[in-house]
Amino acid sequence: MPGYFPYDVEPPPRTSGLVADRISTPLGRVRVLRPSTVPPTTVFLHGVSLDSACWTPLVRASGRDDLPWLLVDLPGFGGSDPLPGPVSLDAMSDALLAVLDAAGTDTVDVVGHSMGGFLGLHLAARHPDRVRSLATLNGTYVTILDLVNDPLRAAVRHPRTWATYQGVRLVAGGGHLVQTAIAAGARTGLLRWGTAGLAARPSALPDSLLRALAEGGRPRSFRYAEATGRGYDWRTTWRGIRAPVLAGFGDRDRLVTSYDARSLREVLPTAHQVVLGGTSHLSPMERPDGWITELTRFWDRA
Repeated sequence: MPGYFPYDVEPPPRTSGLVADRISTPLGRVRVLRPSTVPPTTVFLHGVSLDSACWTPLVRASGRDDLPWLLVDLPGFGGSDPLPGPVSLDAMSDALLAVLDAAGTDTVDVVGHSMGGFLGLHLAARHPDRVRSLATLNGTYVTILDLVNDPLRAAVRHPRTWATYQGVRLVAGGGHLVQTAIAAGARTGLLRWGTAGLAARPSALPDSLLRALAEGGRPRSFRYAEATGRGYDWRTTWRGIRAPVLAGFGDRDRLVTSYDARSLREVLPTAHQVVLGGTSHLSPMERPDGWITELTRFWDRA
């Protein structure tokens, strides 16, 4: 069995059959990695300060060639165009639907990590005809929504999550000086110690992840993404999800915790919840072998 964080965060290998493309959407051009020979059956959505390369550990763990997977750089992140201004989750969903249409696919299995998992929940609720199943990994954002909408009350109720999220806001949403410091931290390795709460074993993180975090900083896009949670009615919205749902959690995650798992159970009691041991918020990269096993079982059932 592969160990902790067994693969680098880098472009997927050629054997995956995935090729780069740019697709026009209402939010500008979106960079994707798409299968070269078949329509995609599964779309992957990443979290903030990362891009589609964060799924390469999962690609390698799958052990498959010519994958029917579509890896998306979300609007405003990675190689996609900067966001034109503040956006809504509906606008982000419309951009994803434009990507799916251009890729020649109708309904897909959706896999989202962190912010991508939150977006996946919204997509499944608003467009049930396009989402065959949903796996949201570290993406049940209830506590973070509380922090965005009522920070003082949420800080008292969830102090560890509040402290971790403030660190994320500083790193992902900070200005030029912060981004310069992050780049220096990536070069020296000091950035590892800024990932406490996001990674179960910061000392074991590869240099490739540190580079990805430093290069993936999009402060304006982060602030726009954060603003999509203001006033968001997750209870009403997520109750409308009809697709099978896998909700994944890391047992050491300080951002998306057991409180989020309990909250999701209130509105989606049939969702299959999995806690992956020895992982934190970066679980798809920390234990890609574990998630490939769980995803395969989930897709077989779904």
